[in-house]
Amino acid sequence: MKPRQLIEFGAFQLWGALMRALPLAVTRRLAAVAARRVFDRGGKRVGYALVNLRIAFPELSEQARREIGRESYVHLAWNLVDHARAARWGDQEVREHVEVDGLEHLEAALKEGRGALLLGPHMGNFELGSMALPLSSVPVTMVARPMRNPLIWRRVSGQRTRTGAALIAQRQAAPQILRALHRGHAVVILNDQYVRGTREVFVPFFGARCSTAAGLAIIALRRDAPVLPTYIVRDAPDHHVIVIRPPLDVPRTGDRERDVEAATAAYNRAYEDIIRRHPEQYMWATRRYRHSPDLPGEPYA
Repeated sequence: MKPRQLIEFGAFQLWGALMRALPLAVTRRLAAVAARRVFDRGGKRVGYALVNLRIAFPELSEQARREIGRESYVHLAWNLVDHARAARWGDQEVREHVEVDGLEHLEAALKEGRGALLLGPHMGNFELGSMALPLSSVPVTMVARPMRNPLIWRRVSGQRTRTGAALIAQRQAAPQILRALHRGHAVVILNDQYVRGTREVFVPFFGARCSTAAGLAIIALRRDAPVLPTYIVRDAPDHHVIVIRPPLDVPRTGDRERDVEAATAAYNRAYEDIIRRHPEQYMWATRRYRHSPDLPGEPYA
């Protein structure tokens, strides 16, 4: 184990212990102050967020876009606080802090016998969502990218799966996803990040085409599995709601390449609608529009 990883894990442990020891009102206030200061200092991640917000919301003033970006940092800090606190929660406490709206859509989809794909964005406290959804008596499998620090990843993945969810590593995940669907699972996939590889398509996202993973559409079409937009948002200081929408209606022409592109575009439109409702809870600080054919030059240069 590298010394740096041990130091990171020690800091992770200390953060968790501190967040659990202090009153919630204090931790929320401290986290918000720290997050706003980090944003106001700037840096490359803040720059990425502002570029994305200018593309997504050209009608807003720069001040309004900065406020959305700043508050997204605050929500991220609050999510870290909640993640630390949830490490000591039992199942009932998870249920008290997270409710599920639209579960009937998922239950109906699973009854068709082809499993279901839950299309999630990097929004809200999806760590809590991964704990809460399996408690609704539906079989859940999540696709995730392992963290670089194996000690921290062991803790985080253990917390994600503690309430019954299964976990699939993102790399080479397709065969395992298909098996999970065959078993009748709801498979959670976050498909709103830049991807570079052989299975990518450039489809619009807030008006500009960006590289998007095509794997979700390929699997959905191959398995004829329903795709349900699903997200979690904070609706009170210590409460969250998982929202499950009805399955997307994606036409099929029989032209595989065209159908994959059309389905992936439909997924991005679903993301847009969700994000517009809660832009301050979305994770904006990524290079989503790298190599976009609709933008002049490199937007993050």
